[in-house]
Amino acid sequence: MTEIKEMTYEDLINMFDSFKTGFIVIGGSWCRNFNDVMDNLLKVSNEEGLDTIYKYDPLFENIYGEKEDLRDCKSLEVKLKYYAIVEKMGFKNEEKVKDTLIARMPVPCFASLKHGICDNYYAVELFKDNNILHLKDDNTDKTIDFENNIRNLVKEVNNDILLCNYR
Repeated sequence: MTEIKEMTYEDLINMFDSFKTGFIVIGGSWCRNFNDVMDNLLKVSNEEGLDTIYKYDPLFENIYGEKEDLRDCKSLEVKLKYYAIVEKMGFKNEEKVKDTLIARMPVPCFASLKHGICDNYYAVELFKDNNILHLKDDNTDKTIDFENNIRNLVKEVNNDILLCNYR
């Protein structure tokens, strides 16, 4: 059974800086897209024998006690933190954070991290209706595509973990 382990910003950055290997999901339960794909994510990760999913939620409480999304880059400090994640992941997207040239990361975003390097990522905003995953304005079933993309990321992580165990 796959365990979901919550991470702080510092934990996430530490995975990169200390050359860790793992499967990461960025998002939170406040996001419908995140909730809509979780059953499929857990199904695939269990089928593939993934022990742990590391979950980083970009929503945090700012110094004024308000909920803020790290991806909104409302202050210089927050902008630098978000930029560090985007750079370490090598994340690319045509949509940019307002008033910046920093790629806007949709949530959920899934990544395979191998020895501190983001080997691959998959970011898609899917909705679940009638037990199928689909894009916002397209009811074409994307469930198999989603599960195959997740399966590939999980296999990359699992293969690297197996190699490390044999060394």
